Amino acid sequence: MPYWVDFEAGHVELDPELMKLELSRRVTIRVDRYRLTSERLTLRRTARGVEIDGEGRVAFCPCENAPLSFGFQRAVVAPPTDLFVRNATLRLGDVPVFWTPILWLRSPDRLGLLPPRLAWRGDDGLLVGTGVHVPLGGRRGATLSAADVSVAGYLEGGVEVDTRLTTPTTSTRVRWDHLDRSLLAVDAHGSSASRGGAVGAFRIDALRGERGLSATLDLEPAARRFDHARASVGAAGAGVVGSLGAALGSERGAAIDARAAVGPVASLGFGDALGRTGSMDAFVEASSVKERGLPAESLLAHHALLDASTNAGPLFLGVRLDEHAVFAGNDAATRGSAFVGARAQASLPLARAFGGGLDPLVHRVEPLLDVGVRAAASRGDEVPRSSALEAAPPGRLALAALGVDSALGRFGAREALEVEARAGGVGDLDGALEPAAAARLALDSEWVGAAGESAARPDSERTLHAAGRLRVGRADGLHVESHATGSLDEEPVAARTLLVDHFDGTVRPFLDGSGWSAGSRLGVPWTRQIATVFATEADVTRARWLAWRVALAYRHPCGCFAVLGRTGQRVGRDGLDAEVTLDLMP
Repeated sequence: MPYWVDFEAGHVELDPELMKLELSRRVTIRVDRYRLTSERLTLRRTARGVEIDGEGRVAFCPCENAPLSFGFQRAVVAPPTDLFVRNATLRLGDVPVFWTPILWLRSPDRLGLLPPRLAWRGDDGLLVGTGVHVPLGGRRGATLSAADVSVAGYLEGGVEVDTRLTTPTTSTRVRWDHLDRSLLAVDAHGSSASRGGAVGAFRIDALRGERGLSATLDLEPAARRFDHARASVGAAGAGVVGSLGAALGSERGAAIDARAAVGPVASLGFGDALGRTGSMDAFVEASSVKERGLPAESLLAHHALLDASTNAGPLFLGVRLDEHAVFAGNDAATRGSAFVGARAQASLPLARAFGGGLDPLVHRVEPLLDVGVRAAASRGDEVPRSSALEAAPPGRLALAALGVDSALGRFGAREALEVEARAGGVGDLDGALEPAAAARLALDSEWVGAAGESAARPDSERTLHAAGRLRVGRADGLHVESHATGSLDEEPVAARTLLVDHFDGTVRPFLDGSGWSAGSRLGVPWTRQIATVFATEADVTRARWLAWRVALAYRHPCGCFAVLGRTGQRVGRDGLDAEVTLDLMP
């Protein structure tokens, strides 16, 4: 008998000439990850492998009383891990739920079929299909490269083709959906490094077609404004980093063949320390963007900074100088934006430890004074923006603020509460400074986690921005998560400048307009094997829901299979979405 088949039985009869083995009385056969049980079986050695005759059950793990199994009347065990089952009946416990005339089970590093797909897609109706698993290299586990191609059909006459390609360093998913109209979605990312130090990376996030937005199940990818794609090859050495690649951008949900802005991108960066107290960094990016039917446009972005810090007795002193420029031009016109800025800070860091041991409770408090000036100018009606840098609005800006940074926690255990608060004035250099205040909070512990940021102009009751997240409960146990983001009539962008240490132009509005949105997520691990998630998103200002979903997951204790069921609905889609996924090799 080959080494990869192991069996137990109360009675054994062997016929060497016919290469036949008859087993009876509580028969158990183990083949790789499969466990076959029966009261009476006959095993024959053939060219195909080991043929098994007799009624029995096959489970996907060696443990007894597996909740998921297949009843069979005949099976063939083929090396190294293949199992062919005829007249297979899927059973949950002792209850039959599905029958198939033949079942072919294979390991992830072997070519095989995927489990059947069954989903309800809102007004599009029932979606049923299956797929094929194609190993491309490596072995089971982290080194395996494989492609999963799933094909499913709508009862209304449409089709969906979903392809997933995974390697140790890349992940690519391409989904094409057609039901009267089409959807094409691409989500891909990856990177690879050579022994010589060169690094290649790519990222694609695209959603196109007339069904692109309406047939996307989740709210977040459907709500994005633009498609992006970028690929580059770079190298670094002696403080210099360079890359060469290409970038693409277009409006989200446009037609599959709609025009997109595409062109080459090259960048070069340099950074180095200046003795023990300072550092410098410079960056330049050049690109050319061409959109079908429009003239090509060239962009140049440049950023340089010089910072230094030192201790003067108990005080910590720091200064930073920034230079920033973005230019764009074509055959018709040239436009651009540039600025220079300086920022200085003086602080008094204080710390005290409570208790002893290797990880005592430490309280750190640091009162500070922050001042800065910036001068910016622009040319042209529309200020350009590159993929790397945001153009700075024109004008001369000044700020002066008092603040405090405080932290309390056991930093070895990564449990701490951190608070940053600033209050002062921000405004035009030639006029009076307008009052501004900003604060940021972060809390990380086993049972509670929080992060938030808020900025406001105290002289205006309608100028406020806030964003925050909160978790109560252990992340791997029963927990509730919530988040909220929004602003009143006007987002105080200038006040948010108090929370950063530079003027590089990246402080810009988070939101398109005023209003508030919020969401929550409840995770309930009923047992170690069963968990439920409830989640919802809402537009608080307009008092309407944006999306909700419920998911129920089960994973067998030995890890032989997992089942995930989910249902939900989002704004922009008609009807309820529901799907059940079975993973026989999680």
